[in-house]
Amino acid sequence: MKLKFLSIVVIGLMITTLSMTSCLKDDTVEVIYTNESSIVSFSLGTLWKQFVGKAQDGSDSLYMDTLSFNEYPFTIDQLSRTIENKDSLPVGVDISRVLVNISADTPYILYGKIKEAGEEATDTLWSSTDSIDFSVAPAEGLSFKVMSYTGQLGKAYRVKINVHTQDPDSLNWSEDESQIPFTAQTLIRQKAVYANGRIYVFGEHGGVPAIEYTTVSSNGKADGWTPIENVPAGTDSYSPIVWNGTIYFLSDGALYELIDTTIQPSAFSPAGYQLKQLLANATTASGLTYLYACTEDGTFVTFNGTTWNEEGRNEHFPSMNQRFYYASLPLSYNSDIVRTVLFGRHTDATGNEFGFAANRLTNENTWVPYDYIQTDTCRCPNIADGTMIYYDKKLYAFGGFVNSLEHKEYRHEFSTFFASTDNGLTWQPDTRYMKFPEPSFREKYEEGEALGEGSYSCIVDENNFIWIIWHNGYMSRGRINRFGFLPKW
Repeated sequence: MKLKFLSIVVIGLMITTLSMTSCLKDDTVEVIYTNESSIVSFSLGTLWKQFVGKAQDGSDSLYMDTLSFNEYPFTIDQLSRTIENKDSLPVGVDISRVLVNISADTPYILYGKIKEAGEEATDTLWSSTDSIDFSVAPAEGLSFKVMSYTGQLGKAYRVKINVHTQDPDSLNWSEDESQIPFTAQTLIRQKAVYANGRIYVFGEHGGVPAIEYTTVSSNGKADGWTPIENVPAGTDSYSPIVWNGTIYFLSDGALYELIDTTIQPSAFSPAGYQLKQLLANATTASGLTYLYACTEDGTFVTFNGTTWNEEGRNEHFPSMNQRFYYASLPLSYNSDIVRTVLFGRHTDATGNEFGFAANRLTNENTWVPYDYIQTDTCRCPNIADGTMIYYDKKLYAFGGFVNSLEHKEYRHEFSTFFASTDNGLTWQPDTRYMKFPEPSFREKYEEGEALGEGSYSCIVDENNFIWIIWHNGYMSRGRINRFGFLPKW
């Protein structure tokens, strides 16, 4: 490297030393300078960051503003002489104009100044007012050296400033994560559930019920489909639900269990009436568990692990023989009470279909459908082949064609996530962070043989991956970026 200002620093140190030596007398203690040349602290100042705002016409608009990053910790490894921030700066931070704060054994610090990427660094005396361009730094970082009071340059520190390259709140998709088909080739009337590291897909092929599963790893890899043997002929492929780690489903009104790969009649099957729908389950912090269902004649029943209890009827409820979804959420102020939200479609007496959502608490004995009489864009969207997931502390709904007029701007299949932050009471399209690849997902969906008849299914696994299983068994996988970031320390 070329040296700049180095001679000035050395001359200054020599003059200081000579002056002190000439004044020494026999009774004066001589000061001996050490070769210490360590950096003991490093931090950033105020940096520019890119933000997304709203223009006057409502469109997204980019603008720059300044933020203080003084609190971002930097790790100094004195053995390897490296300095870097383990917690990366947010995406959009400009590191081409960086003010840094450094404490060292001496105030004489040189850094390798680089004007353009790839050029040779020039040793330059550092000042706290210097604006340093870290955007052109080599992969190992910029060089910083401390000169001791004896005039010796210490071993170089390599300083890196890490910046996220992905927006942490954006959903990132692997569109063709698995291209292994079902052993049945295609399945319609699909519903997927996740249990014990496996995705199970219930469906029908040629009118015959089928169940296939695949194991998924913590890093989001699937190992192909395996069929379950001896599936009962009357299995309702829209009925499966996971309760206490076991998959329950209905066949001709009777309750069955699927444990790993074994199907057996459930000892919990109620006597005296047939079940028509398995609606949801809920478990409180104290361990109380509930399984919600509906009988053939429309009566709601709840199983508490010991007995089934009847709870009346409600005609404004998800129509029979359709796929619907649920989410069970502990109350923020009392984890011993859980709110369960149902999502689906309801057909009224005149044949009109509406988006439907209802909720109940574990300390109540009735379901309460939300009233969407008023026509506004906050109502529950009417989605063919609809799916609802609880993800990142929100409810999201999406799927096939959106048939409600107030949502006509978002009517196309797999074009929009509708989000609810108030337990399904109101819904709004999320067009900033949660997005589908277009038009590829729409095309994958439209390849299905029976649109509107469960030609895909979806599930969220324990590693926050969203899995979409298409009609042929191919799988797409998505996850919000920050769920995949490494731990900070």
